[in-house]
Amino acid sequence: TYNPGVSSFLIQQAYIGMKYRMIFISAGCRELTDEVVNFELSSGGLVWSGNTRPIPQVRAGFIDFVDIPFTKGWVQIKGELAYGKFMDNDFLRDHYNYYNQYITTDALYHHKSISFRSNPDKPFVVTIGAELAAQFGGTKRYYKEGVLIDSLTMKSPTRLKDFFKILFPSSGDGQSNKGDQAYYYGNHVGQWNLSAEYRFKNNSSVRGYFEWYYDDASGMGKFNGWDGLWGLEYKSGKKNWLSNVVLEYLDMTNQSGPLNWCPSDYNDPKLDIEATGADDYYNNYFYNGWAHYGLSNGTAMAKSLLYNTDGYMRYKHNRIRGVHLGASGYIAPEWKYKILASYRTSWGTTFLPLADTQHDMSGLIECVYSPIKLSGWSFSASLAGDWGELYGDKWGVAIGIRKSGILTIGK
Repeated sequence: TYNPGVSSFLIQQAYIGMKYRMIFISAGCRELTDEVVNFELSSGGLVWSGNTRPIPQVRAGFIDFVDIPFTKGWVQIKGELAYGKFMDNDFLRDHYNYYNQYITTDALYHHKSISFRSNPDKPFVVTIGAELAAQFGGTKRYYKEGVLIDSLTMKSPTRLKDFFKILFPSSGDGQSNKGDQAYYYGNHVGQWNLSAEYRFKNNSSVRGYFEWYYDDASGMGKFNGWDGLWGLEYKSGKKNWLSNVVLEYLDMTNQSGPLNWCPSDYNDPKLDIEATGADDYYNNYFYNGWAHYGLSNGTAMAKSLLYNTDGYMRYKHNRIRGVHLGASGYIAPEWKYKILASYRTSWGTTFLPLADTQHDMSGLIECVYSPIKLSGWSFSASLAGDWGELYGDKWGVAIGIRKSGILTIGK
């Protein structure tokens, strides 16, 4: 079973890669972030936030934005494609409550994104894009009162053609489970995104952005109201007392409405009108919640599976609203600070609503000392805490020492 203890040694990043001109390919575990938001100060992207451990994968794409031919630099493109594997089987087996329906292991991972950007040399720059990630493959096992029900075990196929089905979303065939046959093979999560930035002559800038999350076709068509992440960012362009500020609003309460009814799911239905709601963000009928090692792959504002004390491997708090503030700056040339503060309200889920709303306030204060005389070295101290019903009243202190670059001993 998965029982790391306090002395475990875990490799966070290990990868290799190569590039040719503007094309790259890499393989292994690497920390990745959402390119729309400010990774240091944001509450995190809605599809991939960097909140959890990296998923080992093979990735290929453009290193950065490149000019689209015949546009004379006015339109640029960037994109990537990846396949990988979730590595948290032991974690799931150890944390799962075997009286709770099902658990899915050996799931594979897929990700793709594409973005277009206007001329970055101009004061006003617009970026628009789309991102889609998926779980596929894996084996789903049902347990009843701690006993495996073999007859209900389902294995999702991972043939070569299934890799194309996940690349170009389409329905599963006769070897897939009934849900994949009726809808799409695998579990897909995605977002539309847009950002607009204006740079002033003094090198400061203001940027507005949003991410419109979707969990199925109804959300993709933006039938989920104001759901999404909405943000504003200010950069001073200098190392002064307020170098960067981020303000965000997150809404995940609409979920395309409270009802889901598909007449084709039933024989001789009395109601033939379709209602594609109750999206149940980050949850799926075949897979565990959209997480890795129990932590949310998407926004950390949604309470991760790791905090479920009853071993339930799905999200209990995905209908949420929240606000987030992040700021950083320099007290002195060698001293940098960071402040994060988040407030959220949860209604539970569409299928497991709370009797009353639950709230949480989270905060962090961090100070980093980077002495000029010790190149590459930095020393940090931070204080963080939670207050409210979602996580309880907790706080902690962290002290860190970091060395970047080549470590040499002697001359």
